[in-house]
Amino acid sequence: MKTTRRHVGVCLAGVLMLGSIGCADDLVSPLDDAAILLSVVPNGGSVDVPAGTSVVVTFNHAMGLGMEAYGALHEGSLTGPEVEGSWTMSPNRMVIIFEPTKALKAATTYVIHLGGGMTDDHGNLVGLSQHGPGMGGVWTTGSMMTGGMGVGQGNARMMGEGWAHPTNGSYGMIFSFTTAGTT
Repeated sequence: MKTTRRHVGVCLAGVLMLGSIGCADDLVSPLDDAAILLSVVPNGGSVDVPAGTSVVVTFNHAMGLGMEAYGALHEGSLTGPEVEGSWTMSPNRMVIIFEPTKALKAATTYVIHLGGGMTDDHGNLVGLSQHGPGMGGVWTTGSMMTGGMGVGQGNARMMGEGWAHPTNGSYGMIFSFTTAGTT
């Protein structure tokens, strides 16, 4: 009888532990849920950002292969030149990082651009809107992408698949920040 109680107690403890592991793993969505943007560093609206800053974008579960190609950092505005550097994905594909080739310019505005058509590792469209606006994110429009000049001007490259959101008509979400220092 004591042995049976001990095994039941061990099994119950195991079930409780597995249950708590499941609860602690709330950041991982079920297979049929889309990935959600959790954070963008620096946040939109940030000021006095150190010039040596990298851009770090975090999602709640793995992104699709190659989705780092749908990130861009622009100098000045969304239609400004892209900053030279490399976008990479973490081994678990939950974090996308941009490392500029050289330090960002002092007292300069930069715009992080994330494609609206990005997908997670299950092919689901990534949810940028749940937390994005709270981090200073703004949906882009065609006129923002072209500087109001029509297709062919500005950053028309960022208006295709992977950049275009299939339902809201945007070309992703942008987050602007300004570096510290004086010009």
